[in-house]
Amino acid sequence: MMDIKKIAAQKGMQLFCILFCVLVISCGGNKNKQTVYPVVTGKVLPDWSEGYLDIHHINTGRGESALYIFPDGTTMLVDASSSLIAVDHDIPPPPAKPNAAAVSGQTISNYVSHFIKAAENKLNYILITHWHEDHIGGYDTSLPEHSSGKFRLTGVTQVGANIWFDKIIDRGYIYPTDISSNDNIVNYIKFVNWAKEEYTATTEEFKVGVTDQFALVRNPVKYADFQIRNIFANGIVWTGSGIETRNTFPPASGVAEVNPNENHLCCAFHLKYGLFDYFAGADLQYNNRSVHAWLDVEAPIAEVMQPVEVLKANHHGTNHCNSDVFLNKLKSDVIIIPVWRDVQPNPSTISRMFDANSECEIFTTNMTEKNKSVLGAETISRIKALNGHIVVRVAPGGNSYFVYVLDDTNENYIVKKIFGPYQCN
Repeated sequence: MMDIKKIAAQKGMQLFCILFCVLVISCGGNKNKQTVYPVVTGKVLPDWSEGYLDIHHINTGRGESALYIFPDGTTMLVDASSSLIAVDHDIPPPPAKPNAAAVSGQTISNYVSHFIKAAENKLNYILITHWHEDHIGGYDTSLPEHSSGKFRLTGVTQVGANIWFDKIIDRGYIYPTDISSNDNIVNYIKFVNWAKEEYTATTEEFKVGVTDQFALVRNPVKYADFQIRNIFANGIVWTGSGIETRNTFPPASGVAEVNPNENHLCCAFHLKYGLFDYFAGADLQYNNRSVHAWLDVEAPIAEVMQPVEVLKANHHGTNHCNSDVFLNKLKSDVIIIPVWRDVQPNPSTISRMFDANSECEIFTTNMTEKNKSVLGAETISRIKALNGHIVVRVAPGGNSYFVYVLDDTNENYIVKKIFGPYQCN
């Protein structure tokens, strides 16, 4: 027996907002009672509830990290930022969040721990999209060492030491050249080996084209309309047919000679839930394509993609990414830009976003005062949020969603702004 009472917020309302309800599920005398509370500005964001899809873009001010809670409670963390960049760098970062003394790996751990309580309190998957420190964590011998694993605590290694996980997936560290002797990679390998021994975690390389690498683990049959398709990594792109792939790069020797930026090798995926579509491509970019056309890795992705409701902007919205071809194909209604340097986002990139969809709504996790002046008052006025954790919450069935902006100056996770409902097409 199921009794569902929905309280739907009309578009534009900021006080009571999401198709939230009280569900009482009774089966064979066993009752599972779950209350879903309305989201209200000035209050803590209510926990995830079964049937909803949550995508949290976590702001640390030191890179990019996102927590996903799938409709059945399967959990995934994509990247774990902890750049060690100095505040007086030529291209400085914004203030660290929630405060100047914050350690990003711990900030992410605290955030994840808070929001996965309702989803069995562990991570099923961790995905490392590429090896830059603003996605995996910076390395330095001054960082604290784990007592038994003998690895330094930074970014993903700190999160993984704090929160158990089942499987960690990465793009590999041999192609196009062997970087396994890199200090950060060595530290990562020590961490992975420790996790395997400590709690039987497993590791895999990202497999392009498949839809079962990030499968639901708790109730896949109930949510058969949920899927993550691996689209791109290391020059390999899905063809759009079955699980077939093709290599967009030249032979390995030619790739090694050019030595592409790590960003050209990022893992990218397309998430679907009902009518809701979402794309995330980490730091994909297309610089130097005038010399080597194959370095435009967004172009072959655009060929096999479809319009999406929400786009996680490539490479923090900087220059040489989010091309007009790419944006015109995805036609995103909402674009979320994880910002962590004062050249992000770039004015030309923002212009391309609005050119592709003049009605799109853009949210940034940070915005430095310097970049406000670069973008200009008119552009700034069109951006819906300039700082905070940005949460996308998709209603059961995937027909609509809201965007919530959470206060990032403390760890109370208070809702600052509410946007939606948005209808999926």
